[in-house]
Amino acid sequence: MNKTKLKPINIAFYSKWDSYNEWKTILLKYNLKLVNFTNDFNKNKTYPNIIGALVWDPPDELWQYFPNIKIIQSLGAGVDHILKKNYPKNANIIKLNDPNLSIQMAEYTIMSVLMCKRKYFQYSNNMTYKKWKQLIPFDNNNFKITILGYGNISKLVIKKLKLLGFDINVWSNTNRILKKINYNFGIKKLHKSIKNTSCLISLLPDTELTKNIIGLDEFKLLNDECYFINIGRGATVNQDDLIYALKNNILTGAIIDVFNKEPLDKKNDLWKLNNILITPHIAGITNATEYTAKLLRKNFENLYNHKKLKNQVNTSKGY
Repeated sequence: MNKTKLKPINIAFYSKWDSYNEWKTILLKYNLKLVNFTNDFNKNKTYPNIIGALVWDPPDELWQYFPNIKIIQSLGAGVDHILKKNYPKNANIIKLNDPNLSIQMAEYTIMSVLMCKRKYFQYSNNMTYKKWKQLIPFDNNNFKITILGYGNISKLVIKKLKLLGFDINVWSNTNRILKKINYNFGIKKLHKSIKNTSCLISLLPDTELTKNIIGLDEFKLLNDECYFINIGRGATVNQDDLIYALKNNILTGAIIDVFNKEPLDKKNDLWKLNNILITPHIAGITNATEYTAKLLRKNFENLYNHKKLKNQVNTSKGY
């Protein structure tokens, strides 16, 4: 059977953070025509010729103009910004699995782990008081790292951390058989996995199973000197419990890149603490790349030739 030859494909774009012009230029190379919502649309019309969407945090109103959307490509690793909205249920949602994004997030995680291991928060506090004091860093054997979540980014993080000599424990909701990694799955084994951890790293997505999955009960299970790093989703952590744990030295320090509401409110107590490093959701910043353009084109080809789509989201699981 001959493959269906695709004509130029019209795709709606929405993002307050990503560059429309950069994406438009790179997608044109693959016969994908990008149109900007809301600038290029008449709100009194519908557009049946738009069959794809490239979006980050789209408003509910967007979808009412496009009755024939086939593929929705996320502009980030997560897809909760789509699933939480009233998206067209017959559309295929595709997560961004760009190696460039994964590398950025692995770099951020390694930076954060080493800051904790080498006692960044203690030295930062000493600087405030002009205190000159050398501290002995953790030995790798006494610095238990537990990673929550086992997706593509987590796999790369584990690979890089193991090269630095760290032993890694992993927990997720899915049953897997992994070699050379201490792996636990299921909510009943969460506490077993994180007990006596020195550095807890969350790479969890925002799903019904993960909302507020990390809180005071979990923080109390960690080591006496312990750290929390979150580059997954803010909704997975009880923020009041995080604040309490930092104020009361249940957590020695935290490096947090994601929050339940972003930007983080200027009045939030987290800003007042000296044992937290806050970054504005920059662990991985999406760029207009050939990789994503090729993926989007390939998925339309697969769709029209009745083949499996790459990086398709299981909407019932949320990732």
